[in-house]
Amino acid sequence: MSESTLVEVPAPAQVLIPEARQRQRRRHRRSAFLFSIVALLVGTLVALVITTMSNGSSTARGPTKPSVVVASRPTVLIRPVLCFAWPYVANQKKTGAVPPCAVPYQLTTAALNVTPNPTTLGYSSNRPNPDPTFIGYPSSTRDSPTRAVLIQGLASGPAVAQRFLLGPSEMRLSATDVTSASAQKNRIGQWIVDVRFSAQGAAAFDRIAQENFHRFLAIDMGGKVVSIPLIQPTQASFSSFNGAMEISGALTAANARAVAAAVEG
Repeated sequence: MSESTLVEVPAPAQVLIPEARQRQRRRHRRSAFLFSIVALLVGTLVALVITTMSNGSSTARGPTKPSVVVASRPTVLIRPVLCFAWPYVANQKKTGAVPPCAVPYQLTTAALNVTPNPTTLGYSSNRPNPDPTFIGYPSSTRDSPTRAVLIQGLASGPAVAQRFLLGPSEMRLSATDVTSASAQKNRIGQWIVDVRFSAQGAAAFDRIAQENFHRFLAIDMGGKVVSIPLIQPTQASFSSFNGAMEISGALTAANARAVAAAVEG
């Protein structure tokens, strides 16, 4: 040859194989890396889809409803009225247990001195003033049936501004004691609650009424005084209520219905 000719000579096989392997490994690494990214994205997407579907299902079914707590009806207790008390005055607050009524203010049979007579009212009686000792004592926060409580009347009930120190409960009105209780108007248009007792309830109420003859009993509904009837003031001696009781005390229609529902249990 007169001229040198540059001829591309194929590389030997032993040279080509390592290079091809290196290129193949690089391709595999790139593929694996891309596959990892794709897998991560797909996984995230699937998780989002599942979450969205879950939320959508909850929405379709409606939001999860909270547990419903059915409020129980207030307890209705019959308690003796120990004395009247003035409204609470915060700047005269006293701490500690509520003391008993002072003697001049106690609503005992002797202090009330109920005397039947032929007047329009049908009787005469003394009415001791509220005990000033309780001005600094807040009203009781718990209507404990086994202890004396200092509570006030319903918003429209007897002597709203006045409070009462009541003795421990002598009877709790329940479904076993009462056959019916209905809110209705009496002959002069006042709202009352007409209560009919079972034989068991009638016997229990007669016993309590006789023990408190010519004294005040309180109808305590959930820590509020609904009524403070004076037991048979127009009579010289006790007689059975014959299984019936009338709860009154300047009640509104709403109050009377609430009391009737609570009494029936």
